[in-house]
Amino acid sequence: MPTVSLEIMKIALNYFAKAINPWKNKIIMLLIDRAGFHKLKEEDIPEGIFLYKLPAYSPELQPAEPLWPLLKEPIANKYFNNIEELEDVLVDRCKWLRKNTDVVRGASGFKWIFCAP
Repeated sequence: MPTVSLEIMKIALNYFAKAINPWKNKIIMLLIDRAGFHKLKEEDIPEGIFLYKLPAYSPELQPAEPLWPLLKEPIANKYFNNIEELEDVLVDRCKWLRKNTDVVRGASGFKWIFCAP
């Protein structure tokens, strides 16, 4: 996805809700930062999902922040002919990171973080 917006966030959140809670029988608390595209209206949030906003300027509470360099490593200073080539490299990298949980734990600094196989 080359861009983010409130509309894209609504679509992604609806897909997430259908995948994680198809019977709407769970309560899911989703931690979000204060990015502009996270400022959804109450009526745009699927049933059973509650958004909890992290405090501003608190990267230490966001375990994904230190992982971006790991994801970007194979694409840094590279040229791609099209978005599909870029996506292929990123998908391969995500698969690699999922298999190498020690790398993810080490980069995040969070002992509790894991990647399910």
